[in-house]
Amino acid sequence: MTRETRRRAGLAATLVAALLGAILTTAIAVRARGGSAPLSVATATPSPAAEATALAEIATAAATPVPALPPTPAPTPVPTPPPDSLPGHVVTSSIGGHTVLVYVPGAYAVEPASTFPVVYFLHGSPGNAQGWIDGGRMPAMLDGLISGGRLRPILAVFPDDQGVVADDSYWGNTSLGDTVETWFVSTLIPTIDTTYRTLGAGGRGIAGLSAGGFGSVNLALRHPGLFSWVGSYSGVFTGPTRLFGADSAANSPAITIDNLPTNERFALYVGGGAQDTDFGSDTAAMISTLAGLDWSASGAPLDAEWVPGPHSWEAWSAEAKDSLIWLGSMWGRS
Repeated sequence: MTRETRRRAGLAATLVAALLGAILTTAIAVRARGGSAPLSVATATPSPAAEATALAEIATAAATPVPALPPTPAPTPVPTPPPDSLPGHVVTSSIGGHTVLVYVPGAYAVEPASTFPVVYFLHGSPGNAQGWIDGGRMPAMLDGLISGGRLRPILAVFPDDQGVVADDSYWGNTSLGDTVETWFVSTLIPTIDTTYRTLGAGGRGIAGLSAGGFGSVNLALRHPGLFSWVGSYSGVFTGPTRLFGADSAANSPAITIDNLPTNERFALYVGGGAQDTDFGSDTAAMISTLAGLDWSASGAPLDAEWVPGPHSWEAWSAEAKDSLIWLGSMWGRS
């Protein structure tokens, strides 16, 4: 029943009640005048004039138009934010006895059918994975690059090497008993690939600072095809004899890079701090070696640069940001 119908029905009921009231009043008055005459409401009849008046009022009320109600406005839709604008979060895990932090981009949860590239970030010596969060502010950097369209959403993995001597394994299997290289290749990478929706080797990168820069290049050279992008931030490129012993030459990128077939080269970023008195000379020597090899001739991209700063986060953060922007130009949004 519409609002107009209800109003008219109510008005008609009111008028009928008034008419019946008038009839009852007339009947009571007749009884009062006649004394003991029996009262019969059913036989009391209103005057023709009263009946005509009541019917006229009912007809008028029924014909009176009721103003239409304003239409109910449609609810305002809540805009859905673009996936790339959603901030990421960090998950802490223990994998094979090593603490591992994983940055998961905001787009990961809202794009359940998508797969994502992965970049592994190796800390220096001494150091730990948390350094990338506290010193490097990497989650905020990644959020900004992704939301700004300069880098597609990626998974970023920050492992602890947890070497046997004060985190000092240089990410290798050392003569001191470290087996970090084996753990990294045989346990960490397969676990990440089965836990998360990853792209595989074609979308897998590795980068590191200082001794982690050594580790990233050394692992990529020792396992061709495992990474498609590699970055070194103020790295060193000679394996310390105190760690690798007789295997130091086999774990020295400054030497082994000459032996890599051109068809196995990978996209490579090499950066250094302009005021780095620790490993600045190592970086300069590696850049010179790459120029002599004509690294890019085979189609493998190369980016070498110097940024302001000493051997510290001032330089490492700048190198990380520049390298990821460069990576973003190669790994576009699919």
